[in-house]
Amino acid sequence: MAKAAENQSVEAYLRSLDHQLRNVPIEARRELVEDIAEHIDEGRERGRSESEIIAALGTPQAVAAPYLEDVLRDGNSPRMRRIRRVLGIVALVTGLFSAIISRSSDSTIVNMAFGPVELQGLSINYDYSDVFAAIQLLIFLALAMMVAASAVMKPTTARKYSIAAAIVMTVVVIICGTGLGMFFVPSMVTAWMLAGANNLKLSHVGRSKRSRTVQAIGGVVLLIPVLLSLAGLATGGVQGAGAYVYAALGLLCGVGFVLKFRLALWATCVIGAGVSIGSILDQGMLMAALWLAGIAYFYFGLYGLLWFEKRKLAS
Repeated sequence: MAKAAENQSVEAYLRSLDHQLRNVPIEARRELVEDIAEHIDEGRERGRSESEIIAALGTPQAVAAPYLEDVLRDGNSPRMRRIRRVLGIVALVTGLFSAIISRSSDSTIVNMAFGPVELQGLSINYDYSDVFAAIQLLIFLALAMMVAASAVMKPTTARKYSIAAAIVMTVVVIICGTGLGMFFVPSMVTAWMLAGANNLKLSHVGRSKRSRTVQAIGGVVLLIPVLLSLAGLATGGVQGAGAYVYAALGLLCGVGFVLKFRLALWATCVIGAGVSIGSILDQGMLMAALWLAGIAYFYFGLYGLLWFEKRKLAS
């Protein structure tokens, strides 16, 4: 009976180790688990008990940690490849989406003095408007493809390229200013997230510290407007059902982000995308506020989904 219990303990240990190594390429994972199993067998042959061998090895997390560090730093783990692919898709989708939204605003390249001055803004300027609209769409898509390209490159190539792409997008945002520039912000943020993923050289402790920093910043950004809204509702300075809806959703997103609840992170992404889409309904200063607020919600939620360790509601 004791022998059966020990065998079960070893099997559970190896299963746990295999689970800890799930982000390691399958061949390397299989080789490491087999090496640990052989080490346990050798210990048995020397007369040591399995509990003694396992105690000497350490926990599955401790055994797996060095291998996980090497894989993450090299950028070849399934998780890192998945993160880069997701960010590449986000770059393409947000680039196209930003181009469409920008055309609904007054911040177009036609209004930025591109093309013959005498034809800008005139009712007869249909042909030129179509041409410049097409050019603007191509510019957005070209920059989005430039950002997304590093997602499919080899890690060694992607490291320098992604940093260069992020710098280019930052320069584009600065040059275009507060008008058209704000529509390039999603591509710029995605570019820097890709640069961070491609150049990850942090230890597990370093990544945890970075996540805590982002948690703190995100909590402040997401919760302070909610607290101001609640204060306005309490004093009567803010009224209407919309304020209550915003307060409820804002609390869900902000508190859920700080506590790293997956459902709340998904909600933050969806709400951010919805707010950005809703910005098209207003052509004044409120459009810029809604657009940038939606971007903030979306990218904080996306960061949490990609980098925070999973935590269930029951935990």
